[in-house]
Amino acid sequence: MRKSFVVALTLVALGAAACSSSSKSSSATTSNGTSANGNTSTPTTGTNATVAAKKTAYCAANESIDKASATTNTALGFISVLKSHQAQIQALLANAPAGAVGQDTRAIVTAVRHAITSNNANALDNPSLNSGAIDTYCGVDGNGDPLPAYFATGKGTSFCKGFLPIFVAVGDANGPAATLKVLISNKAKIAQLAAEVSSLPASIRSTASATVDKAQTAIAQNSAASLKQGGNGPAARLALYCGQNQ
Repeated sequence: MRKSFVVALTLVALGAAACSSSSKSSSATTSNGTSANGNTSTPTTGTNATVAAKKTAYCAANESIDKASATTNTALGFISVLKSHQAQIQALLANAPAGAVGQDTRAIVTAVRHAITSNNANALDNPSLNSGAIDTYCGVDGNGDPLPAYFATGKGTSFCKGFLPIFVAVGDANGPAATLKVLISNKAKIAQLAAEVSSLPASIRSTASATVDKAQTAIAQNSAASLKQGGNGPAARLALYCGQNQ
């Protein structure tokens, strides 16, 4: 569920859609034993068929909300999506899995219902809400698209350890001026990332190059205004490589 869409309204390309500090990093395996592609291990309670059916219903609801909100450009538009998907929100709650993902689901549904009632999306901009884990459990990104094969394959690497803190800081930045300040303060680290791009796997190399180039261009031009975009930018895809879902 694109809780993080609310934050994305003010993000730029390096931080693209929703990976500020309010989005916890989602690794390739969730706490309930689910892999990034959505396959579950043998459940400890209930029957396989029941668990599979509940997961199918749960993920269908999540994907529906993700896809409906993927092209929404305003907070009020996102609220409108939520209002039109209350059946799917109820399905998430009714079919939530056990463990941490279920806890995340219940917390997000509570916040979503408050946002709908108050007609204010600010309730969703809460550091304790973890929509990335829900998407990872269902094997999708924040737009409802399947996670790429390279998801989390770079987690823990030197490149990702350097990239993710900058990505998060840009996500926290409020507007182009604040974003530029983050980029300039990390100029040396970004240069180091640029030097490491050639050593990355071919599947992510061009994405990493585009991300670093955008950051360095913004620094050189002393302006981050041209970086603003939606949640499908290269930095968001690079974050997936590093194991952070939207």
